Amino acid sequence: MARASTRRPSPISPRAVGRVGPIGFLRETASELRKSVWPSKEETARLTVIVIVLSVIMGFFLGLLDRVFDFGMSFVIGLRQLPF
Repeated sequence: MARASTRRPSPISPRAVGRVGPIGFLRETASELRKSVWPSKEETARLTVIVIVLSVIMGFFLGLLDRVFDFGMSFVIGLRQLPF
C-alpha cells in the first residue's frame, strides 16, 4: 500500500483562476492582432484629414464661444459696458 502524501495541496485563490503567464499573454495578443482588420492606406489618410479638419472647426467654435462668454461675464460683473 502506498503512503499518503503529507504535502497539502496549495489552495488556489479565486483571483488566480483564469490567469495567464507572460508567454501565454503574448501568444494570445499576437493571435488577436492577426484577427484584426486593418484599414487601408487610403482610408487611413482620409480619416486623418477628417480628424484634422474637425479639430480645426471645433477649435474655432470653442474660441468663439469663449469670446462670447468672456464678453457676457465681463458685462455682468461690470467690467464692460454695451457699445451703444
